[in-house]
Amino acid sequence: MHLVNQKIWGALIVLSLAGGTGTLGQNLLLRDRQQVIMLGDSLTEAEAPDGYVNTTRLILAQVYPEMTVFTANAGKGGNTSADLEDRLQRDVLQFKPDWVTISIGVNDINQRFGDHPAGDGTNGVRLPAFKEKVSGLVQKIQANGGKVLLCSGTVIKEDLSSPENQQMELYSAALREVAAEKQCPLADTRQAFRDALAPLQKPGMAVSGALTVDGVHLLPRGSWLMAKTLVAAWGVPPERIDRARPAVEEQIHKQTEELNRRLARYRKSNYEAGLPCADQQRVVMFGSSAVEYWDFTRDFPHAQLLNRGIGGETTRQMRLRFVQDVVALKPAAAILFLGSCNDFWPENRMSVVDTKSYLARIARLAKGSGIHLAIASLIPASDHLPKKDFIRSHPLAVVQELNRWIKALCQENGYVFMEFYPAVADQDGKLRRDFTEDGLHCNAAGYAVLKPLVEKALTELR
Repeated sequence: MHLVNQKIWGALIVLSLAGGTGTLGQNLLLRDRQQVIMLGDSLTEAEAPDGYVNTTRLILAQVYPEMTVFTANAGKGGNTSADLEDRLQRDVLQFKPDWVTISIGVNDINQRFGDHPAGDGTNGVRLPAFKEKVSGLVQKIQANGGKVLLCSGTVIKEDLSSPENQQMELYSAALREVAAEKQCPLADTRQAFRDALAPLQKPGMAVSGALTVDGVHLLPRGSWLMAKTLVAAWGVPPERIDRARPAVEEQIHKQTEELNRRLARYRKSNYEAGLPCADQQRVVMFGSSAVEYWDFTRDFPHAQLLNRGIGGETTRQMRLRFVQDVVALKPAAAILFLGSCNDFWPENRMSVVDTKSYLARIARLAKGSGIHLAIASLIPASDHLPKKDFIRSHPLAVVQELNRWIKALCQENGYVFMEFYPAVADQDGKLRRDFTEDGLHCNAAGYAVLKPLVEKALTELR
């Protein structure tokens, strides 16, 4: 728990009612069922419940419960504007989002300091190139049919007189210029952070503690400030955001507790498993209830196959525990199986683009960790049982679209593709009656049909 004195709390309360709120009085720029992709560095990548991306998501859901705005996370730690340029097509443009938020600049500046206190190192991205690259990002997104909400930066150290913050002023000014030139809305996050920190400035000012944990990465108060400034720039009145804060914080608390429960699910088993021996071909099967319910002792008694499924999880939630329950186990390979995909349930407020984005991020994390990967196609649901029309929530056409995309993802990246769908589907493309008891999950007969496909994948993954 981070303790903040009354002076800091007072500054934060003033802040929530002051500057950095963007388009107060304008009409809401977002529309129902629009897709937002949030592009940036590690500040964005943090998908924890109290991160600014999820806080933004929760504010919108609380203030406009009648509207669903889909938000996918395209943040990556350590990225500069040059890195965003390199991965824009893969992580943004291919999905044709309605909106893209861009938060970048910290690493462009910070990497120039390193062992160079004057900020004259050769790493990072210098100001002229930075402005050119950000302008190019905006131009490509707009040409792709999307709109851009540009953020003006945050802080590097909470001492506003630091050399890094002096540079941030210049980079923030460049971001404001790009927003004006490209006629896109600006979330003046830099000004909002300055307003919050200005009353706290003193000689020997601490690097962090008010809005950041280390001078850069955000505490929950910093995440709230950034999310509020973003949402206000879309035209949401700041007073409505402030009224929503208690309910949003309650949701964050509940989500944090749920995340901790899910992380605890396999913590003891992971400890007992330890690290694999040099000659051990450990494989982890990862997913939701379709994995959790599978009896590996029955079907794979001789395989070094660990079950790390948790029922009810979305791909967004899977991303949050993938490091602990897969990467940290140092497996030779992993198998991803989403079952019928919990992302489809309306209460999860996730789109097909969200699913693709998070699944691709999990796959890249595996590949970057040296883990060979197999991905199974989704299985269909059925409407055979009375009052259990799961086809309505899990449309066959959408499932098939995702499966085609998963197959292409595997082909493009050298992953093994496991064609589960046709193995368990009837002539109408629905989950066969004799393969399910509830219309959604496989029974023992269904798993028996999938078993040889897993065995084939295990051979290919060696």
